[in-house]
Amino acid sequence: MTDTLMPPSQAAEPDTSHPIAILGPNKPAWLSGLGAMLLGALAVLGHAPFHIWPAYMVSICGLIFLLDGAFQNKKRLRSAFWRGWSWGFGYFLAGMFWVGNAFLVDPEKFAVLMPFAVTALPAAMGVYWGLAAVAAQRFWRAGPSRLLIFAVCFGISEFARSHLFTGLPWNLPAYIWKPGEPISQVAGVIGPYGLSVLTLWALATPVVLLAKGEGLKRYLSLIAAGGLALGACAYGLLQLRAAGPIDPMAGKGPVIAAGQAGFSQKEVWDPANTVRIVETYLGLLETSDSQKADIVVWPEGAFPFILLEEPFVLEQIQARLGARTLAVGSIRRDLLAGQALFSNSLLVFDVENGGLTTRAVYDKHHLVPFGEYLPLRSLFQLFGIASLVSYDGEMSPGPEPTTLSLPKAPLADPRICYEIVFPRFNKQATGKAAWILNVSIDAWYGDLLGPDQHYAQARYRAIETGLPVVRSASGGWSAIVDRLGRPVAEHRAGAGYATARLPDFHGPTPYARFGELGFGILILGFGLMAVWRHKRH
Repeated sequence: MTDTLMPPSQAAEPDTSHPIAILGPNKPAWLSGLGAMLLGALAVLGHAPFHIWPAYMVSICGLIFLLDGAFQNKKRLRSAFWRGWSWGFGYFLAGMFWVGNAFLVDPEKFAVLMPFAVTALPAAMGVYWGLAAVAAQRFWRAGPSRLLIFAVCFGISEFARSHLFTGLPWNLPAYIWKPGEPISQVAGVIGPYGLSVLTLWALATPVVLLAKGEGLKRYLSLIAAGGLALGACAYGLLQLRAAGPIDPMAGKGPVIAAGQAGFSQKEVWDPANTVRIVETYLGLLETSDSQKADIVVWPEGAFPFILLEEPFVLEQIQARLGARTLAVGSIRRDLLAGQALFSNSLLVFDVENGGLTTRAVYDKHHLVPFGEYLPLRSLFQLFGIASLVSYDGEMSPGPEPTTLSLPKAPLADPRICYEIVFPRFNKQATGKAAWILNVSIDAWYGDLLGPDQHYAQARYRAIETGLPVVRSASGGWSAIVDRLGRPVAEHRAGAGYATARLPDFHGPTPYARFGELGFGILILGFGLMAVWRHKRH
């Protein structure tokens, strides 16, 4: 097996006998594109709620063979982009089709946009995989070294996807490992981007089984990947064993009840349901789970109105809250120079001297494009397109996130909705906060894959930071999660709570302290190893 880099006209055919490699010269582009899209769709089975990692492995190996086929084409860079983009399009279409449900909450206004939104997002996200394929193809060569090149290029691409143009780190390769189980614990050391690089490389190594020549040498990559997997499992098992069994009432922290009223987003937006929604939430304050809690958490947008501007509802909460603290998501309005500014906020209330007091406020910093504000607003408004959540105007972002103080509890790291999907989102909370408080509206996306994927990513934030997570999500998973990503208490459907004592915090993880250092070392190490193999051969 050679390991040389040559122009396409002189290059040796990639050393593989897999049938999909026939999608090389003179084969129709639609065939390779269709194959790539189907493989991308298959990869979604690796993510929540399925976590079938062998499906992701088959998909990644198939993509390697497709890039082998592209290497045989005269226009190999164009072919590589098409195959990489097609894989990404299939992956994000199958994995994020549920975003279309948000356009059916107010169908008269937004339903016509649903087909465009459902396809435009995967098409845009697929560009990252297409460009990664082009970058990999520039250095592609026969042999196991191409697997290192693949992991480096696609690992960097996933990091870029998570940060450029406001970023969307949804369904990173690392997330195929179920949070709270052994391999996921590696994210506490090298983060989700480092774990993604290792995942891409390790799951691609089975392609060496179909290589020709070099005898037993071709198995070295597979053996190394197996050793890496065993080491990751051993590390994770030691972490889990040291933490001990899950006990909902262990520790010295406050008892927290996090839950929801069980309404769909369409029901919330129907004015006919307003009284019923208010009565349901007030009733939740009188349940046994709520009564034994020190802190009650309700989701983002719990009420279909601006809570601070509804004195009757505030009075009813005051009459029932007693000595407890309430954290709830609500739209908030400020006036600046006579103009209304709207914020998506997390409000903290308690009762003092017989009156309901607003103890703390966190305004959402990272707003959702097209959901809470319109990029290129003037252009889209020409076509009558508005953001999904709007009042008299768009939402205004809050300042850089910091810690949030709640009575009877240590400092919290607040996250509203999809702020929880961003690793290292609140760097100012590192070393100060002892837990993450996340409120969300998952009801936008129906009872499909979205709420499960969102919850899995929230649990990864616990592993990465070492902070327990308290999460209240309408239409999704409300839960209390320990620092290793294990659910201590969960609630999924209907009105109710997940109730437990706040799990202990044992200090920042290596990833929380050093950030992407591990990711950078892996990228550099894999790159140098690929160069070494190239020069050696």
